[in-house]
Amino acid sequence: MKSFLLHLRSTPLRWFLPPLLVLDVVLILARDDFWHGLWGDTGATAQTPTLYLGMFAAGAAAWTASLRDRPEVLEPLRAMPRTSQRTELPRMLALLFIVLVPYLIGQLVAFSITARTWPPGFNQYLGYALLGLAALMLACGWGWLVGRILPSRWGPLAGAFGWVIVNLAVKSDLVVVGGPAREQPDLLLIGARIAAAVLLLGVCLWLPLGRERMLRAAVPGVAALVALTSTAVATGVSVIEPRWDSSTMLCVKGSTSICLWPEEEKYQAMAERVLARTDGLPKELLMPDKVYSLGLIRMGNHLVGDFDLDSGSEWALADGVTRAVSGTTFKACEQGGWEKYTKAGDQSVLALERWLEKRLAGGGRPEYTESGMSASQAAAIQKGMAMVDKSSAEQERWARDTVKFVLETYCA
Repeated sequence: MKSFLLHLRSTPLRWFLPPLLVLDVVLILARDDFWHGLWGDTGATAQTPTLYLGMFAAGAAAWTASLRDRPEVLEPLRAMPRTSQRTELPRMLALLFIVLVPYLIGQLVAFSITARTWPPGFNQYLGYALLGLAALMLACGWGWLVGRILPSRWGPLAGAFGWVIVNLAVKSDLVVVGGPAREQPDLLLIGARIAAAVLLLGVCLWLPLGRERMLRAAVPGVAALVALTSTAVATGVSVIEPRWDSSTMLCVKGSTSICLWPEEEKYQAMAERVLARTDGLPKELLMPDKVYSLGLIRMGNHLVGDFDLDSGSEWALADGVTRAVSGTTFKACEQGGWEKYTKAGDQSVLALERWLEKRLAGGGRPEYTESGMSASQAAAIQKGMAMVDKSSAEQERWARDTVKFVLETYCA
């Protein structure tokens, strides 16, 4: 303990602790507040800074590991009666402390925000929090190994940028940006990843001092290769799995039923608002029995649904209900009607859908941007959006006439 505190007080890396803490908390609080009240998104949001913390951890670990590669440092260390493992452990623990404290405090800040309502799905939060812990430990192990192999002037850069390349170029879930209810972190696999990170760090402690001896040492080299292979396997296995169980879905009933994941209960009030806006719609617009959040329905090996609330957008929910209403209303068009409609270049249904979407969303401007629209499509969207500002009688008359026209012209 005394050696750990001594290294912590003496290492220049300690001055990075406050900036890393500020960076972590700022990255969490700077995101949209959609994750408030959702355990999965809370854990994922608080885990996102590990990309930057991991970059620092890998570079700092490489720098720390390469410090003892100098002849004037190596000779006294080799003459000491203490084993190299005992001399290296306090330095490694000091590094882990500097890296993990900002992360854990950031997780505590995010936890305190969602814990006030304590929604279902705490296991999701725990999984994403442990996922970030595993990533930072792996970054430290990777950087330490690089620092022992490469010269001190190249090791930190190789460690830091190597970590970024692994995260960006290789498909992995070392860092995630969201934790939707339809996905569940596997705690057992995450535990295996943490164990692999501990193995890598432990092997790093047994590496011989001095780069030349390190490159010539057969047994430590094999051990390092085994440790790297284990971590690569543990990292390559996906620890985020889709959920199939929808037996406990939360359905808000009205003219139709909007079904959510239990973990999405914070959106119940939003669903009630959207359903209230379906009252008074023309009877020609047929309501489906139910609309589902993405992932509640399984088709083969795929998760499907009518809408996703990954960003907490009321427009996303309104769009899902709109498309479900349109599909039910124009079901007769499935037998060749859409081919006639497309060949005619008609955009009446698009205008109707944009009108209904804006009406169900409560008006205002869409929370997304359209792209790749043709001139006729853009005109139809503008027409549908503008129709919401007209009187209720005019809106309903236009909607009835549009439905009647499409059904009689293309789908009869």
